[in-house]
Amino acid sequence: MTFKGGNHSFILLSIIFSLIAAVVLAEWCLGMRENYARQSVLDFADTKRLQTLGWGGFLKENLNIHVTDGLGGKVRWTNNTAGFRSAKEFTPNPAPGVLRLLSLGDSFNAGYRVGQDEILSHWQDEWINRHYGPAEILVAETADPVNALAYLDRFGLKLKPRIVLLGITLGNDIVQAYQELDTQSQYFLTTCNGQVHIEESRTLPIEFDELAAHQIPPDYLQSERPAGRFIRRAGRWLQRRSLLRRFYQQHEAITSWGDRDHLSLFDPNNGFGVFTNPLTPEIEKAYQRLFRTLTGFALLCRQHGIIFAVQIFPQRYQVQPEDWTRAVEEYGLKASRFNLMTPNQKIAAFCRAQGIICIDPTAALAQRYARTGQAMYLPRGDMHWNKEGHLAFFEESLPAFKELVQRSTSIPSETADSTSPGRP
Repeated sequence: MTFKGGNHSFILLSIIFSLIAAVVLAEWCLGMRENYARQSVLDFADTKRLQTLGWGGFLKENLNIHVTDGLGGKVRWTNNTAGFRSAKEFTPNPAPGVLRLLSLGDSFNAGYRVGQDEILSHWQDEWINRHYGPAEILVAETADPVNALAYLDRFGLKLKPRIVLLGITLGNDIVQAYQELDTQSQYFLTTCNGQVHIEESRTLPIEFDELAAHQIPPDYLQSERPAGRFIRRAGRWLQRRSLLRRFYQQHEAITSWGDRDHLSLFDPNNGFGVFTNPLTPEIEKAYQRLFRTLTGFALLCRQHGIIFAVQIFPQRYQVQPEDWTRAVEEYGLKASRFNLMTPNQKIAAFCRAQGIICIDPTAALAQRYARTGQAMYLPRGDMHWNKEGHLAFFEESLPAFKELVQRSTSIPSETADSTSPGRP
């Protein structure tokens, strides 16, 4: 049997059309499956209260559920009757001889998409109980440092902790300090004459959409030709398809509000703004608002005989170099105009000047990754640790954490005040 040229063309076009139809159908089916999975599986947002702080910060009370792990499976999430992420119940005051730590922070600290016995506070609690005796760590999700200070003032002090640990996620916590203490803000904070006053205002805080107007200056970005822009956008679109994502490499640029043409200084996901070199005036303001907040923490804790310490939670591209390479490529950054250790250096310098303990294992985590190649963050550009990241942070910060615990056990606790603690 022979085919004329027209028939050959028809067959070829039919094959191409069939392949395209098969890919489109597979993409549609996988997309529907993922959408159904997202709708049918609980996630971090399902563990949280609506807007108002409680004893567990923004965590719901009396919760025992499974949430997605971001990898196609599920993990256990348990909050006790007060809202702390723990299966244990805590008394209003710590029992005699029990070292109580209050651990405050955002989704990193609470253990976003990580199982109950795999989060940082679990490893810290287990280590103290094994080496120093009875201890309890109360984990409250407080979203950002300013809300954490308000929580400490309203709830935390009544729990009589010996240590207050504040986790600072590099990028969004600095951005949120700028947001919460803006002149059009949710909170008024004054720290003067050794006193701290933090009050909620009736003004709604500045929204992230408004912050998006502060763009990263063009001289921090590479120029791009139209053809290159088209290829980049087409490649990024393909990478996001459900079918191709299954074959896509682990390392990728951290997700963001906008693309290369719309990069905000205050993007809470990628956090590029706080790494700019030199820093812009608005980013400098963000750091100063964070430092005002840390000053408030230090004053409150000293007044109540509490040891205050900061834990720095690094961005994924500070730890895994491939992620920084991808970020530079994806967003067209001029690498020379960014210093990936700027926030660590600025926060550490402020803490030294104020006598605040600062735990920062960022460099050790990067060295660990260079040795092992073990990913410490969730896939698809997620900024959060996976379970290996929680364990790695604990192990690499253990020397500093050990010193903190030793300090707390060598200094006598002050007599608790008579304020009724209510129900923790």
